This record gives sequence, structure tokens and C-alpha cells, in this order.
Amino acid sequence: MTKPEFYGNIVSYDVHTYYNQNVSEEKKFAYQLREKVKEEFKDEIEAGNIRVHKFWETPIGPHPICMWEIDFKKPELFAGIVSFYQVNHGNLSVLIHPRSDKGDLVDHTKHALWLGHKQRLITSVFRSK
Repeated sequence: MTKPEFYGNIVSYDVHTYYNQNVSEEKKFAYQLREKVKEEFKDEIEAGNIRVHKFWETPIGPHPICMWEIDFKKPELFAGIVSFYQVNHGNLSVLIHPRSDKGDLVDHTKHALWLGHKQRLITSVFRSK
């Protein structure tokens, strides 16, 4: 049996959850959502199939406001992760984008999925391929 792969030279996905640090309820919800992710996907995290990254309390790279991120490389996780975020993201903006051979600009824009309000990324940090 062949190992499942993503389509189109995609090697992994990143999921960025954005929040406004000046709105205490939003920041609290972002922290609670992160804990919920860690609980819901505990086994996959422990197995190293999902990585949960730290909170960025200031904008970084193309991200115009604070955020935290997860990433994963197994195609079979995609449906569970995306549907989890669809149901649980509340009023937070969520960027779901591939990592592929097309480059960061295309991955973060043309090939990206958004839940909630689409944030205007700072695309000048990317070089296109």
C-alpha cells in the first residue's frame, strides 16, 4: 500500500490562529483554543505528527497581528484539523496554508484557506518563485 501524499508537491500545512492582544477576551480565547488543540490532538502531538508552536505577542514576518501556529505533515490529519478549527475558532481569524515548492508567497496567498476574517498579510517579506 502506498503512503498517502498531499497533492501538488505540498509537503505540510501550517495553521496560524490570529488574535488581538489588546482585546483581553480575544487573547484569552486564543489561549483556550490552543489548550483545546493540545487536548484534542494529544496523541498526534506526542507522536510528533503535529507541532504546536509558541505565542507570538507581536507581529512577525507576514503576520500583521499576534498569532500562534501548529503544523503537520500527514495528509490523513487534514480533515480532522480543518474541521476542528471550523467548529472551534470562534471569532478568531485562522490561516491554513500549504508548504510547497511554489514558494511562501503563493502558499500564503493564492493557495491559502481562511476561517473568519481574512487578515491582510505583509507579503513584501516574501520572494516569489
